[in-house]
Amino acid sequence: MSLLELKDVSKVYGELHALEKANLKVDKGEWIAIMGPSGSGKSTMMNIIGCMDRPSSGQVIFDGRDITKESRKKLTEFHRDKIGLVFQQFHLINYLNAVENVMVAQYYHSMPDEKEALEALERVGLKDRARHLPSQLSGGEQQRVCIARALINSPELILADEPTGNLDEANENIVLDIFRQLHKEGTSLIVVTHDPEVGEVAQRIVRLDHGKIISDKKNESFSEGE
Repeated sequence: MSLLELKDVSKVYGELHALEKANLKVDKGEWIAIMGPSGSGKSTMMNIIGCMDRPSSGQVIFDGRDITKESRKKLTEFHRDKIGLVFQQFHLINYLNAVENVMVAQYYHSMPDEKEALEALERVGLKDRARHLPSQLSGGEQQRVCIARALINSPELILADEPTGNLDEANENIVLDIFRQLHKEGTSLIVVTHDPEVGEVAQRIVRLDHGKIISDKKNESFSEGE
C-alpha cells in the first residue's frame, strides 16, 4: 500500500529548477535511498517530503491525503504527527541531557513522558547514557539520540538527511544496523545520501541529477534478512 506519492512535483527558484516533474511512489514499510551529487535536488525533495517546503507545482499525496494545498499550520501539525526527522547536524540542545532532548519532541506532539523517552533510547542502545549531556556523548551516540527523538512519536515515516555524514565507519555501521532493525519492524525509511555505502544497503535506490529522477531501481543486493 502506498504511503507517499509525488506527482509531477517541481520546485523553481527564479531561473533555477531545483526539482523538475518528479514522480515517486513509496510503499508502507519500504526503505528508499535518495542519491545524487551536490545540487542534484536531494535536499529540495527531502524538504518537500518533510513538509518543510512546498512544491511550485505538482501534488504530494501522503497516506491518501493531498497535503500540497494545506495551510502552514496544518503542514506543521502533519509533519509533527507523521514524520520523524534525522539530520546530519544533530540539532541537540546542549544544556539538556539525552532523555530530555528526546522528550522535547514529545512536548510539541502531546505530553512529555520520561518512561517512553527512556524506551526510545533503549531501542538505539543508549539507555545507560540517558543522563549525559550532548558534550559528554560521541558523535555516533548523539546521532542515536537523534534517531530516538525521531522515533518517540511513532511516525509513519523516518526521513534521514545524510545521517552518517559526520560519523566514522564504526558509528556509521551502528546507525545502519538501527535502520535495518527499524525496517524489519515495518518502519518506512527514506534516507538522503551521497554515500554509496549508505545508499546501497537500502531496498530501493532513487538517483537524481540536475533536479530530475534519472533512475529508480530495486537494489538487487538487498536482503530482507540483513
